[in-house]
Amino acid sequence: LVWVFTRGGGGTSVAVRERSGDDQVTVNVALVRDVVDHELDGVRDVISARVDTYLVRRQRAARIRVAVRRGGDAVTVLTAVDRAITVLDRTLGRQIPVLVHLTGGTRSTLAKSTRVH
Repeated sequence: LVWVFTRGGGGTSVAVRERSGDDQVTVNVALVRDVVDHELDGVRDVISARVDTYLVRRQRAARIRVAVRRGGDAVTVLTAVDRAITVLDRTLGRQIPVLVHLTGGTRSTLAKSTRVH
């Protein structure tokens, strides 16, 4: 039971929350997903991308998981992800910590067309 209750903690749907006096601006993770998906849309070796946000020690951070086609060029994919993060930082008006995780495996072997979800 301990293992079950300790998994999945820290996930949040809020990517950025700014307060200024009585005003508050909240940016949902959907915006982050849209920016990343848009920037990775034309990259040939990307099968899919998934973005999650977490609250780590009271600071919001994003994890971008990118499924790369088997035999794909990881350098090209990382360059595209770096460009997407730059656009994201410019869109949000601030930098947020990002963990990039490239994956492969059965799904990347069986994938037929290039898509970003």
